[in-house]
Amino acid sequence: MLTSQHFYAQQIYFQKAVTDTIKINFQNIYNLSQTSIIPFSEKIVLRKTILRRGIDYNISYSELNFKLSDTLAYSIFDSLYVSYSTLKLSLQKEYKKRELLIKYDQVTGDTLLISQTTSGGFSPESIFGSGVEKSGTIVRGFTIGTTKDFTLNSGLRLQLSGKISEDIEIVAALTDENTPIQPEGNTERLEELDKVFIQIKHPNAIGTFGDYQLKRRQGEFGVVDRKLQGLLGEFNYANQYGYVAIASSKGKFNSNSFNGQDGVQGPYRLSGINNERDIIVIAGSEKVFIDGQELRRGEDNDYIIDYSNARITFTPRRLITSASRINVDFEYTDRRFARNFFTTGIESNLYDNKLGIKFQYLREGDDQDSPIDLTLSENDKKILSDAGDDRNKAVKSGVTLAEPDSLGRVIGTYISVDTLISGSNFTYYLYSPGDSSAIYNVSFSYVGESQGDYIRESLGNYAFVGIKQGSYLPIIFLPLPELKQLADLSLEIKPWNDLQINLEYAGSLWDKNRLSALEEKDNFGYARNIYLKLNPKEIVIADLNLGRIGFSYKDRFIQDKFTSADRFNEVEFNRNYNLSGISKQENEQLREFTLNLIPVELVRLNSSYGFLKRGENFKSNRFNNLLKFSDNKTFNLDYNFDFVSSKNLNLSSSWIRQNGNAYYTFLVFKPGLEFIAENRKDKRSNSDSLLTGSLRYNELSPFLELLNIDGFNATAKLSFRQDFLPENGLMLYESKSTAQFFQLNYSGIQEIKTNLSFTLRKKSFSENFKKKGFLNNETILIRSQSKFNFWGKILNGDLFYEVSTQKSARLQKVFVRVEQGTGNFRYLGDLNNNGIADENEFEPAVYDGDYVQITVPTDELFPVIDLRTSTRWKVKYGEIFEKKSFISAILNPLTTETFWRIEENSKEEDFKKIYLLNFSYFQNEKTTIRGSNYFQQDFFLWENQQDLSFRIRFAQTKSLNQFSGGVERTFKRERSLRIRFKMIAEVSNQTDLVNETDNVGAPVSSNRKRRIDNNYVSSDFSYRPEKNIEVGFRIKVGKSEDTYPEKPSIIDLNSQLIRFNLSFLGTGRLRVEVERNELIANATNNIIPFELTGGNQLGKNYYWRMYFDYRLSQNLQATVNYDGRIQGGGKAIHTARAEVRAYF
Repeated sequence: MLTSQHFYAQQIYFQKAVTDTIKINFQNIYNLSQTSIIPFSEKIVLRKTILRRGIDYNISYSELNFKLSDTLAYSIFDSLYVSYSTLKLSLQKEYKKRELLIKYDQVTGDTLLISQTTSGGFSPESIFGSGVEKSGTIVRGFTIGTTKDFTLNSGLRLQLSGKISEDIEIVAALTDENTPIQPEGNTERLEELDKVFIQIKHPNAIGTFGDYQLKRRQGEFGVVDRKLQGLLGEFNYANQYGYVAIASSKGKFNSNSFNGQDGVQGPYRLSGINNERDIIVIAGSEKVFIDGQELRRGEDNDYIIDYSNARITFTPRRLITSASRINVDFEYTDRRFARNFFTTGIESNLYDNKLGIKFQYLREGDDQDSPIDLTLSENDKKILSDAGDDRNKAVKSGVTLAEPDSLGRVIGTYISVDTLISGSNFTYYLYSPGDSSAIYNVSFSYVGESQGDYIRESLGNYAFVGIKQGSYLPIIFLPLPELKQLADLSLEIKPWNDLQINLEYAGSLWDKNRLSALEEKDNFGYARNIYLKLNPKEIVIADLNLGRIGFSYKDRFIQDKFTSADRFNEVEFNRNYNLSGISKQENEQLREFTLNLIPVELVRLNSSYGFLKRGENFKSNRFNNLLKFSDNKTFNLDYNFDFVSSKNLNLSSSWIRQNGNAYYTFLVFKPGLEFIAENRKDKRSNSDSLLTGSLRYNELSPFLELLNIDGFNATAKLSFRQDFLPENGLMLYESKSTAQFFQLNYSGIQEIKTNLSFTLRKKSFSENFKKKGFLNNETILIRSQSKFNFWGKILNGDLFYEVSTQKSARLQKVFVRVEQGTGNFRYLGDLNNNGIADENEFEPAVYDGDYVQITVPTDELFPVIDLRTSTRWKVKYGEIFEKKSFISAILNPLTTETFWRIEENSKEEDFKKIYLLNFSYFQNEKTTIRGSNYFQQDFFLWENQQDLSFRIRFAQTKSLNQFSGGVERTFKRERSLRIRFKMIAEVSNQTDLVNETDNVGAPVSSNRKRRIDNNYVSSDFSYRPEKNIEVGFRIKVGKSEDTYPEKPSIIDLNSQLIRFNLSFLGTGRLRVEVERNELIANATNNIIPFELTGGNQLGKNYYWRMYFDYRLSQNLQATVNYDGRIQGGGKAIHTARAEVRAYF
């Protein structure tokens, strides 16, 4: 508990006492020397007499000066002695780069004023000190305009690192900018732009303020791994350690376990604790495991993750099959309630570290009084109060009658349909916006596969498919605010160096519904653990050396009501004891004994026995043996034998699992063999018939590695697998799988760097299982990346190719509202009066857009093959031949650059048509989900030469996208010639002759359909009379035609632009532009696409812009922007922005 003495001591620590000596002056203003003064702390002495405040003098604490009273007697030769308290700040009272000195000139006999540079000017070092590294900016500014209110803009981004005193170190990342951007989960290291923290380190303490990740594991049960925002304090002294964390929790912890699918690398959807789908995964919080092995994030590693849509996809480097056991731990937010987090703990080591005492307390829960994206009515709270801990009782109807609009019309999106199903009356809802009978708005909730009556076809569009035939119901689950508390006490005893005894007791309180007083008596649960470990010690009997022997013993009990903050069991604990499928929480007793034997250094034997009892009915015995014979370099032999016998009521199971690995390194060759097999038999008591959970398989994988032959490394592995499943009580042959894995890497010469990963897997089912609907499948995974640099500068390029089989969904366009002026779309209103914002009711906008377009995946997934490939080549022909040769002189000006990128996401069942690039099957409306083909070819003459250069470009894009609203095809092409030349030294010109084609084929309901041909000539003149002055003039004339309407829309364009640029010797620049664009259209009533006008209005458009930036000092820069426009005879629109930016 903090007392007033603590605060007083802290206050004294940040203060210091100062005494100023000030001579009497005629101005009667006396300035203090420091930058601050603690009010009422001053003592002023004159002629050994203490002056009285308000009588003898008046002081201004803000101005840091005082005046003497006119009635006070003093002499011009007196001095004042001023003592006061001030704050310990490293700020100076005055910063200046120069000071004015008065010096006497002995030659002329005059006094001179001399400007002298001082070292006390304003700089980052004067604020932070010389021992602190810093970088960042502070921004202050404003924005004002005709269509914008006056807005103050401010921003801070600052990074600090270094020592501010002998014992104190600071690390900080500060910003006041709100960046609600989830980092993309396709790299191993995430750039968390919104992470803000200050960390102060002392040899005995560490304080962290802001965003941080708390990772703690105390004993068996005290496990927590959270991304938090708040305060973390850590303290240590001698053998004592403590910490306290007070924060808001960014999300909830959950763990998803599921098996993969043959031929599907992803995406796999993650769900919340209650199977919620609309969640956002906290970036960087996930841990992904396959078969118990933790993976690495990144396109070049094992997986990528879409945090916003909670979907994970595995890269071609990691083959996913139906036998892949996938486990994902993560934090997520459902934006229901604000979450608070508190934890504290202490550790103390006594008696030369022979006794350790640890205590931890954790409290995490929802704030029931702070809902985020919902509002709870009194009726909602009543439902929650009556629901107790049962989520299925906290439900209300999702059907509401639409509210009348301003004209009294009731416009909803769903129609109520009454029908008979199996002889019973039933009402379902039909999505039909715009229908006069659509008077209902309906919200739906995901309830699980085959548990609902509806499927989601797109955002807001749900279709009735039959009772228990879908995944959604027209209900709303009210969120239950929960509170978890956990206390953990553990003792660690080390009577001898190699013997360790751990005793642990933990208790938990889990209130599953803080808005209900029901079922409060079952919140408490406890767990305890006893662990004994003897490190391997050498055992010698007589002259016989038995090697080193060690053992461990665990005795753990978990009550059924006990809960923890995070998962504390190992990832595959349920599989190890055959607990899969047993979800009911019951008392659990676990005993494990492990023996470690190391007869010689190269041989290790680990043998363990485990017994687990859950409730009164489930019992499991596990025998696990691991043999390892290896020198960890030349040879290795691993063999693991695992046997589990379990019984649950009248069900019994025996499960044998084996796996092994062996290799031997000879010269540059490393041959090896991997083996894995399982045999599981599930039966009922007194019966020999196998149940559906039974299985048997064996997999053999020989491999060969080539180790660094002149920069060449290669691995080849073959895999043969047979699977057996029960049928009518007998184990029958189900399928055969063969897989080939190849990995090649080469970097032996500077000209070539390449790597290739290739996987081909085929799975064939027996005739018996084919009759049940199982189909043979094939998986192809390829990733190749190469860089080339041949013959110096002559030819360089790169090649990328990646293909994988996965599942993909159609995308839906969604428009999200943002601040006006920051979007690129504008909403035109409910043009068809159907009560929803359709895609064709949005139009692109250059200046005043208040919507942005995003795409979200729909629910239905299709098996696809996903292909991405690209190549780039640049050739300098003049370098091919001898420089003095005739042909070299002719080809020397010529350079070409080629770029080609292809992407295809296709349902085509014959994979080789896609991965062998049979383009006749690409962008097929029946099979393609989305695809694009982009090609660009540039020819350069005298590239990068200022006197004269040419560029001829041909660029073409073809794309197809299956959106939820229909198929959209795009064709764009550019053919252009660019000429750059200098007329004289001061005058240069760039002229572009461009022919563009922009065709879009879209569904009938879309306003994006167009067939535009655009031709224009643009010539830009630049005059530089001085190095720091540039005057430019650009003229542009062109003609654009949209032939999609029955009567084509034709627009003639003429444009002129004048600009002026002035540079200020490296300290700043001024740029002024005036532009006039005139668009003349033929007389039609056609809807003119945005792409035809480029954001201009028909008629005359005027734009004027001014940009000015100036570096006021080495660390200070000012910027002023102004732009105005008049479009198509409309009113003038003005926008001005100004800011000052300080750099550190």
